[in-house]
Amino acid sequence: MNDQNHHGDLRDLLAPAEPALTAAPVELTQWVTAHSSRLAPLGPGADPEAPLDDLEPLRALVGDARVVALGENSHQIHEFGLLRHRILRFLVEQLGFTVYAMEYGAAEGRAVDDWVRGGPGDIDDLLAPGSGSVKGLGQPAECRDTLRWLRRHNAGAPRPVRFAGCDIPLAGGSLGPVLEPVAAYLNDVDPGALRFLDTALEVSGPIAGGTVMVPAYARLTLAAAEQDRLTTALSRLLGRFTDLREVYTERGGPAAYATALSDVRAAVTTDRAQRAMAEALAGAPDTLGFAARERYLADTLLELLERSGPGTRVVLVGHNAHIQRSANRADGPLGLTTMGHLLSRALGTDYVPVALTGNGGETVENVPDPEHPLGMRWGRAATPEASPDSVEALFAGVPGEPALVDTRALRAYARRHGLPEPVRTRLDTAFIEVPVLEAFDGVVCVPDTTLSTDLAQ
Repeated sequence: MNDQNHHGDLRDLLAPAEPALTAAPVELTQWVTAHSSRLAPLGPGADPEAPLDDLEPLRALVGDARVVALGENSHQIHEFGLLRHRILRFLVEQLGFTVYAMEYGAAEGRAVDDWVRGGPGDIDDLLAPGSGSVKGLGQPAECRDTLRWLRRHNAGAPRPVRFAGCDIPLAGGSLGPVLEPVAAYLNDVDPGALRFLDTALEVSGPIAGGTVMVPAYARLTLAAAEQDRLTTALSRLLGRFTDLREVYTERGGPAAYATALSDVRAAVTTDRAQRAMAEALAGAPDTLGFAARERYLADTLLELLERSGPGTRVVLVGHNAHIQRSANRADGPLGLTTMGHLLSRALGTDYVPVALTGNGGETVENVPDPEHPLGMRWGRAATPEASPDSVEALFAGVPGEPALVDTRALRAYARRHGLPEPVRTRLDTAFIEVPVLEAFDGVVCVPDTTLSTDLAQ
């Protein structure tokens, strides 16, 4: 990992592949045109507070599910943010959902939860790009507007909606957001364990950044002994927490112990996620190594459900590649297991994933860049033409407005008539192999997407 000549480009892992079809199946395209539910336009002047009648088809799709996941094929897309805002309103106002969870750090999410339930401060100070102690990407303007709505809703709601982050800190960029609160906890229950935490901060601090790409690039030149020193310190810290569970619980209470344990697990997971990304950049990707973050995402949400009261229903926001129900190929470019795969195994039909994708307009291209402060740049790119074997190609007959398809019904139709199902969906500017009609219970395709307001300048 010391070879500076191995700075790879992760886009190489998503190399173009020949589509399995020369044209989208006409019968499936016609079925989507005839049976999709048309949603309210999301173009200029779209009002996220407008009536929600167009979203009524979600009622049957969601049913009694405890967790509904809303995806996106690219982060930082304006229309996806507006659509998720409206769907969240529908699920909260019409179906009684009680938790808004995101692909966002569990530790950092506590401050957001406090704010949406009436706490002091301003959401831009917490989440705007470049804010916080470690300058990261933050959350786009559309997400911040949704949280402002949630705060207004909670001000008069008999049962306020909680916010929860499920992810590792800063998506793997820094251990600081989890180790700093753990240090305060250990000061009270076990000061002797601080030596492990101090070592972890000493090694990880200088290589931290606003995304996982910064420490991943740094690890390419970080001595193996130093990386092992970090891993060992975190392993011993986690061992201390598990070995002394009863002692810690008696000294600090069960709630504080559960929170601190989750933070230590997040630190351990972040170390593994950084190592996996560094290996990919070095040209030796091990996609099984990416399972650590997916496991933490899933377990954090399952633990939230376990400790919450009856009737808890969660709206979960994450990338399509995280929320998909299906596993990936072991030899493919993405991690074998996904958060959605693990949630589906645990929850069965209580988990309903809905993918958001788009045709036309512009999208985001992630450009790895070791010289950039974030380790990557957000590039603007034209949305590529739909691959003939992709789910996007099936929406050719509904180009003018967002359309929702119940993929369970589409899958039944395709199999009843022996038609080839879509085997790809778009991720940024590439098309990746996913059995789409098994991976998601619903797909919404949005025409003419644009970049988030924060990136549009």
